This record gives sequence, C-alpha cells and structure tokens, in this order.
Amino acid sequence: MAKKENEDIPKLQKSKISFEDIVGHTQSKKRLRSIVNIIRNPQLLKAFDITAPRGLLIYGPSSVGKKMLAKAFVREANLGYYEIAGSRLFDIKYIKDIYAAAAKHAPSIVILEDIDIKGIMQGALTNISFSDIAKILESVEAPVFTVATAESLDGVDPVLIAPEKLDFLIEVTKLDKDARRFFIEKILQKPHDPGIDTERIVRYITGMSAMELERLGRMAALSAIEQGTERITEDILIEQINSIKYGHKVETQMIRSLEEQLRMTAYHEAAHAILSSLLLPHIKIEQVTISRRSNMLGFVSYNAEDEMTNLSKEELFNDVCVLLSGRIAKIKKAGEQQMDSGAVEDLTQASTNIYAAISSLGMDKELGFINIESITLMDDQFLRSRIEERYLVWMQSATERTWKLIDVHWEMIEKLALMLIDKEIVESDELATIVGTATVTGNLPDTI
Repeated sequence: MAKKENEDIPKLQKSKISFEDIVGHTQSKKRLRSIVNIIRNPQLLKAFDITAPRGLLIYGPSSVGKKMLAKAFVREANLGYYEIAGSRLFDIKYIKDIYAAAAKHAPSIVILEDIDIKGIMQGALTNISFSDIAKILESVEAPVFTVATAESLDGVDPVLIAPEKLDFLIEVTKLDKDARRFFIEKILQKPHDPGIDTERIVRYITGMSAMELERLGRMAALSAIEQGTERITEDILIEQINSIKYGHKVETQMIRSLEEQLRMTAYHEAAHAILSSLLLPHIKIEQVTISRRSNMLGFVSYNAEDEMTNLSKEELFNDVCVLLSGRIAKIKKAGEQQMDSGAVEDLTQASTNIYAAISSLGMDKELGFINIESITLMDDQFLRSRIEERYLVWMQSATERTWKLIDVHWEMIEKLALMLIDKEIVESDELATIVGTATVTGNLPDTI
C-alpha cells in the first residue's frame, strides 16, 4: 500500500520558463526577483532576527500569467518543484505527501495553483481546507518554499496569509502596454494591412486578458476570410475588439468615443497628480496611469506608507480640491459635455470630507467646534439646515479654488496628459520633472 502511495507522488520538476519569457509585468518580476534573493541569501535575515519566509501568493484576474510567473520564480531560484492543482487541492493527505517529498529534496518549492478554487464536497460547494494547508506549511521544518496563485485575495482565508505562512503578496494586474503590444505584434505576423496603427490598437485592448487577445488574433483572421479579404485590416481588428469587450458591434462614432474617453481620462488623472503634488507634496505619488485596474480606467497610485492621518483643516480642504480636479480638468479641456459619471468616486469622497469637517471635526469657522454624531441620536434635525448651508459654502469654495489652480497650472497638466496618452504610465521621477520647483502659496479661503 505504501508503495502505491509513493508511486502516486510525481517526480521533482525543473522549470523551463524564465522571467525573460514573460512579456510585461515589470514590477511583479522585479518584486519576485527580490524574494528569490532572500531565499538564496538567508543570512540577510539574521540582522533582523526573523525566520525564513515560507511562501508567497500571486493573485490577480485569470489569463494574466500568474502560473508563468510562478514557474519563472522557480527557475530564477534554481530549485526543483512540485505542483498541486485542481481536485488534488482538496486531498489533504496528498498535499502532506507532496510536502514530505519536497522536504526530502529541500531546498525546494511547492506550487499551489488556484487556491481559491471551489469544489463539490458531499453535495455542497466548498473551499479548500485553508487551515489544514496552513498547518502543513507550519509543520514543515525543511526549507520548502510555497508559491500559491489565486484570482482574488478575498477568496483566500487570512489563516493562509498570516505571518510565517504566505508572507509575500504579489498582485498581478491586467496586461500592461508592453505585454499588449507583444500580442498585437504576434497577431500582425499574419497577413495584414501595413497601415494599421499599432499604438491605437494597443490602447483599445486595455483591460483584455491574454486569452482574449489570443482569441482576437483568431477571430480577426476568420473575419478576414469571411469577408473575402486577403489581409487583416484595422477595421476588422476594431470590430473584433469591441465584439469581445462589449458583445456587439460598436458603431464608428462609439469607436471614436473610446479613444476620446482615453484622452479625457489622461487629463482627469493628470489634474489629480499635478494638484496632489502641489497641494499635498508630502504624499508620494508612485505612478500615474490610464491603464485599467479593477473597475478604474485610470488612477494615481500613492505610497501606502504616506497615507494621511490626523488631518489638518488645510490638508482636508486641499484633498477635496485634488478630488474635484479631475472633473474640472475635463470640463476645461472639452466643455460641459465631459461631465460624465467617471468622477463619482471622487465626488463621494469629497462630499464625505466636507460633511465630516463641518459636522464631526469642528473645522467650520461659523459652526465652530461641534460634533453632532451623538446629538443626532436625540434630535436628528439639530443644526441640519445650517450644516447644509455651510456644506454648500465649502463645496463652492473648493470648486472655485480648484478652477483657479487648474487655470494657473494648466501647462503642467496638459504636458502630463499628453505624456500619459503617449506612454500610458508615468513614473514618480518623470512626474517630479514636470512639477519641478512649483509650489502653491496662500491661506485657506476666508469663507470656510
């Protein structure tokens, strides 16, 4: 019986995939290489008196290359590996046997693929046994490193990402510009119109997965054959992109609108970044991008360590101006017709900040040092009309100040927006070059 169980354990594998084989994901690969360095040089841990890390979790949407990154990590570490996937993740005994085998070949790596998978157990849909796997990771004394993948961090029980389990969390987002260009260039190895604007197509496929881009190449070729043409044209590519993304043919006007939307997003995010750099210079911006992430078309990425706490009145008001700047920049560039729903999150946060300043934080010059949260439990009408009045004054003051700042610094905003349109991502050092030594002086408006 023992012999049969041993035969069920696969042989230790060697990875043939390297980081050089993976297009894009520059930041993820950089982080993974730094983790490999820690594994290779355990003496680095001695100065900090901590135990060796036991594993990492690579998470992100499907078809973005998580499995390839895991295999490339293995090769970079120059270690053998075992892989557990699918139904085997529900077999705790098998997992124990794999880790026992890995321990015999230590140092080694175990890859747990798609640990947020669900299965049917006794007629019910269930997760894998996160707590049991965590115990296995904890019990292995040999240097066995675990690389797990998942689509969502929310789908992973915290017990598995507790200290000394999967210590490192690596998020892999949608394909970046370099990766998307690689797929388009691969498609254009087929017969195609030489006049295709590659950069335009690369912009249009923002947010699409590797699987969708593989499908795009095949569907574009089939569409060309169906139409009786000898080559793939730009119109065919755009039609297939929109069919994959939206499920129906998009009219020419809508296609133009997509490019215009990307352009307007660049101005929106550029305004956020420039005003933030000027008004909140102590909050470091890591990058500005118009590349999709989750449900956002673009975003400004801040250093999480610089998160604002214990806000002053000036910082809170400046933050409101930064939040309003995206919509105002779009209106300045293209008129009132650009007042779309894209600023809803900004407006929500700005509105919350102002209401809190007046009603809870005691920052309003007329209402004074009040906090009405406990009072409203007894009288929900207390100062209601006065708070509404002062709220509108604050919002009007912030809007007027934001307009002035955008007018004064429009040249910088436009320069950054054009750079975003061209490059898609602008890093912190490039942003700093644009802002230079510019500063904002002046007191808060007398009205607030």
